[in-house]
Amino acid sequence: MKNLSLIAVLAFFASLAILGQASCTQNGPDAAARATIDSLRNVINDLRPGLGEFMIQMKYHHDRLGEAIAAKDYERAAYEVGEMQETGESIVKLQITNDHLKGPFPVYYEKYLKTPLATLGDAAGKKDDASLHINFITLTNNCNSCHQENNMAFMKIQIAP
Repeated sequence: MKNLSLIAVLAFFASLAILGQASCTQNGPDAAARATIDSLRNVINDLRPGLGEFMIQMKYHHDRLGEAIAAKDYERAAYEVGEMQETGESIVKLQITNDHLKGPFPVYYEKYLKTPLATLGDAAGKKDDASLHINFITLTNNCNSCHQENNMAFMKIQIAP
């Protein structure tokens, strides 16, 4: 998350540089300002986390969600679902992708994650053990289906015993 904060700060300063130069000249930024802007864009892109880093976060929260469900810790289950939703939404918002995806991530988020996560969040709020268990299995299967669809079947998500 520190990288995301740094990216936001750098993006803010890059925006200031662009706005400052645009207001000073009629034809846009001069060569020096353009070089600075391009340099800042490169730094931002270099610091931008890849899809794998976000997927590690998803896996972490998936596993903690399984533990919370097993322990009937509904508050923790709701928290973990929220973290997974936040991670997925960050991937969408930041337009994170990689070469393995056959399409844009938002398509897969809608297809495989959004509904099961919403259902799990609702079930945690209602302390509905049956729904939590069933939808956790659905979520896990959906993760694996997405990996399969994107030629990443070796990235098998499992439910801990």
